[in-house]
Amino acid sequence: MRYASLILALVALSPAHAQRFSAAIRQQDLDFVAGQIPKLHVSFFFQLDPNDFHQAASQLLAQMPGLTDAEFYVGLAKLIAMAGDPHTHLYFGDNAAAAAGFQQFPIVFHWLDDGVFVSGAAAQYSQALGTQLIRIGDSPVEDVMEKLAAVIPHANTQWVRSYSEQDLRVQQILQGLDILPAGPESSLTFRDRAGQEFTLQVGTEAAPIATLPDARQGPLPLYLQRATENYWYTYSAPLRLLYVKYNQCADAPGYPFTMFADQVLAAFDANPVDTFVLDFRGNGGGSGALATPLFDGLNQRMATILANPNFRFYDAIDKGTFSAAANDAMIMKAQSIVLAAMFPSLETDKLVTVIGEPTGGAPGGFGNVLPFTLPGSKLGGQYSTSFGPPPPYIQPGPSFSPDVAVSVRSSDYFARHDPVMAAIVARWPGPPPPPSGDVIAVNGATLRVEQGLAPGSLATAFGAFSVVPDQVLVSGADARIVSAAAAQVNFVVPAAAQMGSAAVSIRAGGMETARGQVTITAAGPGIFVLNAADGSQPGEVENQDHTINSSSTPAGAGSIIEIFATGHAPLDASGGAPVAVMIGDTPAQVLYSAPVAQYPGLWQINAQLPASMHGQVPLYLVAGNVASNGVTLWVQ
Repeated sequence: MRYASLILALVALSPAHAQRFSAAIRQQDLDFVAGQIPKLHVSFFFQLDPNDFHQAASQLLAQMPGLTDAEFYVGLAKLIAMAGDPHTHLYFGDNAAAAAGFQQFPIVFHWLDDGVFVSGAAAQYSQALGTQLIRIGDSPVEDVMEKLAAVIPHANTQWVRSYSEQDLRVQQILQGLDILPAGPESSLTFRDRAGQEFTLQVGTEAAPIATLPDARQGPLPLYLQRATENYWYTYSAPLRLLYVKYNQCADAPGYPFTMFADQVLAAFDANPVDTFVLDFRGNGGGSGALATPLFDGLNQRMATILANPNFRFYDAIDKGTFSAAANDAMIMKAQSIVLAAMFPSLETDKLVTVIGEPTGGAPGGFGNVLPFTLPGSKLGGQYSTSFGPPPPYIQPGPSFSPDVAVSVRSSDYFARHDPVMAAIVARWPGPPPPPSGDVIAVNGATLRVEQGLAPGSLATAFGAFSVVPDQVLVSGADARIVSAAAAQVNFVVPAAAQMGSAAVSIRAGGMETARGQVTITAAGPGIFVLNAADGSQPGEVENQDHTINSSSTPAGAGSIIEIFATGHAPLDASGGAPVAVMIGDTPAQVLYSAPVAQYPGLWQINAQLPASMHGQVPLYLVAGNVASNGVTLWVQ
C-alpha cells in the first residue's frame, strides 16, 4: 500500500519539524510495517481486526508530517503492538536504535511489588539510588505505564512491567508518547523511603552506573549473582540444597548446556539433596529444547527422588520469565502432574512446587522469531513464525501462575534478601487468608499481610477507630495493649489463641469501634527493624559487646549476636523457641532462643555468626515453616 500523493500534500501544509529521517524514509518504514509485517508473521491478525490495523496505519500516515521522529517511530511500534504478540516488536534498545536517535538515561529501573525503583544510576544521579520513581515529566508512573502498554505487545501486565524496565530508560520513547517534551534533559521525580520527593533533570550522557545492592559491599542473593552467565549452579551442604540458576535458554560459548546438565546431575548424584531449585527468574527465553538433557536426567533419577521423603523440587518464576523459559517451567510442572496421576499416594508437594510471581510469558503463544530491518531507518525488530499451545495439563491463560505466591518488595531487594529462597528454605506452604474488615491486624515487626499472627506475639492493628482504644479482643479473649492511638493499636496476641480464623474487636469504653478477621498461625516470625526509612532495613540486632549493630559498629565474623523478634513457634520441653537463623544462604549456630519474660511478645535469639561472613549481609529467621522478613546485619 502506497501513500505517496497524500504524504506530499500533507508535507506542503504542515510546519517543519527537526527530523533525522525524511518523509521518503518514513514512507518506506510505514509501508513495511503496514504491508510486510502482517505477511511475515504466522498469524498477525489472530485477535486483531485487519480494518482496525489499516485504519490506524492510515491515521499515522495522516499525522506523519507533523510528528517528530520519536513520535513517528513510537507510532510504528504501536502499530506492531496491536497484534498482541509479545514476540513481535521493534527494538528500541540496541545499537541501531541508538543510531536512530533513541538514547537511554544512565539510570536502571526495577519493578518491585511496591513500585518502580532505581537500582542503578550514574554518579551525577546517585541521589536517586534506592528511591521510587513516581513521576515522569508531569505524568504519574501509573499513567506512564498505561501509555507504555500500547507500545509493549503483551499477554499480561506482568510482561508490561518487566519490559518497561527497558523502555522507561529510553528518553525518546517517552517523548514519542508525549509524556516528555523534546529536549536533551528530562524531569524525573523520585520519592525516598522517608517520603521526601525530589526532581532531577536527567540527560542521556554515557556514564558508568553504580548499582544497589552493590556486590562489593556484601553478598548478593543467589538470583542476582553471576547475571552474565547463561547458567550456573551451586550446592549447599548445610541445607542439602542444589540450586540451578537458568538465566538464558542458549548455549554458552565453550560450555554447552549438555555439559552443564551433566555437571548438575553429577552433583546431584554425589551429594545428599533434599531440595532442588531451578530458578527461571529473569530468563527471557531462547531455545526451549536446550534444557531437555537436564529434565531427562532428573526423570531417570525419579526412583531415587521419590525414595527420599524429604525431597522437594521448586521452579522459581517471576515477571521476567518469558517464552522458552516459561515453557520449561511449565513442562516441569506438567511432568509432576502426570506423575501424581500415576501414583495417587504421592504427596504432590514432594514433586514440583512453582514459587514466585506470575510469568511475563503466557501458557502457549507465538515464537520461533526471525529478525527484520526497517528499510528506511534501519531500525530492527522481530516477528513470530509459529504458534505453540500450552504444554499438556497446563491451563491456558494470560500467565503461568505459581503454586506459592511470593512477592519481592523494595525493602527486601535493597536489604539483599530473597523472600523466594527464604520461603523455599522454610518449606512455606503459602500465605494464610489476609486480614480483613474494619481493622487490619498484622505482625508487629513485619507489618505484612501475608503472615498470620502467632499466639503470644506482638501485633499491630490499623483502622479508623475514632477514639483511642482501651480494649482489644481476639476471639473474645483480652489481648494486652502495649500502646494505642486513634488509628493504630499495638497489642500482644493472647497466648491461648486457637489456630485458624479469629475475630479482632477494637473497643473503647465498652463499645466496639472496629472489627476484623485475622488468621492465627503456630508461628509468624518477624525481626524488628530499627529504621524503616533506611533501605537496607537495619535489624534490631545487638553485637557481642551489646552495641547496636550498624555499619559503624559491625559485628565481628564468628562473634555472637542477639536478635530481637516476635512470633516464635510453640516452645519445646525446655522452654526454648525452635528457630533457624539464616545469614545470607548460610545457617548460623543458634545458642539461645526464648521469649523475653519481662517484655511480653518479645523474642530473643542468640546466634554465632559464620566465620566467612563480611560486609552488609541479609539475616532472616525460619520458625514453623515460615520465614521472617529480611534485615541487614553488618559484619567485619
